[in-house]
Amino acid sequence: MNRLSTGIENLDKRLEGGYPQGEAILFTGEAGTGKTIFALQLLHQACKDGKKCMMIATEETPDKIQVHSRLLGMDLEPYISNGQLSIARMFEMRAENSIIMDKNGNVMNFQAEDLQNLVNLVSDDVEVIVVDNLGTFAMGSEIKQFKDKLETLTYTLVKQNRTTIIVMDEAAHQITHRIAEYSTYGTLKLMVKENPYTGKMERFMYIPKMRGTNISLDFINYEITENGVKLFPSKNKNK
Repeated sequence: MNRLSTGIENLDKRLEGGYPQGEAILFTGEAGTGKTIFALQLLHQACKDGKKCMMIATEETPDKIQVHSRLLGMDLEPYISNGQLSIARMFEMRAENSIIMDKNGNVMNFQAEDLQNLVNLVSDDVEVIVVDNLGTFAMGSEIKQFKDKLETLTYTLVKQNRTTIIVMDEAAHQITHRIAEYSTYGTLKLMVKENPYTGKMERFMYIPKMRGTNISLDFINYEITENGVKLFPSKNKNK
């Protein structure tokens, strides 16, 4: 199985080389757990590796995303300038009720619940996609409707061999009864909890599912630094 580097060395090791290429991977977690940072590190690494990438941003403007990534030492501007990375202005489109154009320049009759229509924003040469945040499309939707449209989206992107990272806030994930986990190839859960050894609140990752990958079900301690996410070494010598 081909792998796509996560941009985080120790996470690559735990995933036997990175995210399974051409599959959809779900990130869930509360605010402050670093979901977007994980996504940015993937995009930065994928661009460095010469892949065409796209970010569908539903909660931040492209300018804020660029500032955020730059502060973490991952300047995306050169890749945006040369056309290697594009950021769909979904946040502004929703906020301003702006007209949305698909990849062919056609006007899309886009509604917040039309999750499967996201694929129409992606140009044919894009290899890596980040959707941040899927929760935007879950609010106000019926559970079955949300599940059906998410399955259509992931099926289409996987069939096109596009590696897709789907970020979903924990509140929306719980409201939808965690059904997004059934529509994706792998799931990474991010959380803040007390470390029983230190008595301090720390960040942990848990990987309950990653098909085709020998994973540990142990909690993985990580921190967010000025250079992005850093995983603490595993106590298990085999991981």
